[in-house]
Amino acid sequence: MEKKEFKNNLSKFATGITIVTLGNSNKGFYGCTMNSFTSLSLNPAQILFCVDFRNSFIKEFKKGALVNINILSDKQKELSNKFSSNPELRWKDTKFKTSESDLPYFINSLVVMECVIEKKILSGDHWVIICNSRKIISKKKGKPLVYFDSKYLQL
Repeated sequence: MEKKEFKNNLSKFATGITIVTLGNSNKGFYGCTMNSFTSLSLNPAQILFCVDFRNSFIKEFKKGALVNINILSDKQKELSNKFSSNPELRWKDTKFKTSESDLPYFINSLVVMECVIEKKILSGDHWVIICNSRKIISKKKGKPLVYFDSKYLQL
């Protein structure tokens, strides 16, 4: 199957949007928009997400590293777009807080989960990152940011 056809067909699966953030105030912050995110296990509480192997900060996703998973609300389209574009501009003029673990997160996200990276598996042109969920940092009410047919979907 051709890459374009495969991608077009997968665009028919509606997904939520997350921004995975990591780093700290000493070494710098990292973050990127992802829609390849899913729950993996209830016991232990695990999630996974996939990152292109060419991602500019893939080396930061190492076993034992902490990440925050920001599940975005429908009011965070601009933030989603910003964190899927130029890595140099992602944090410029971006409002965020840091958790007790000094991880960045976005206060208007529906849910922010702190997770520890358990495993990183290379498959095709992506790394599958498996994480253990440690705690919920923030919860808000609202509607999710949903991506369908290569565009945001209004619910």
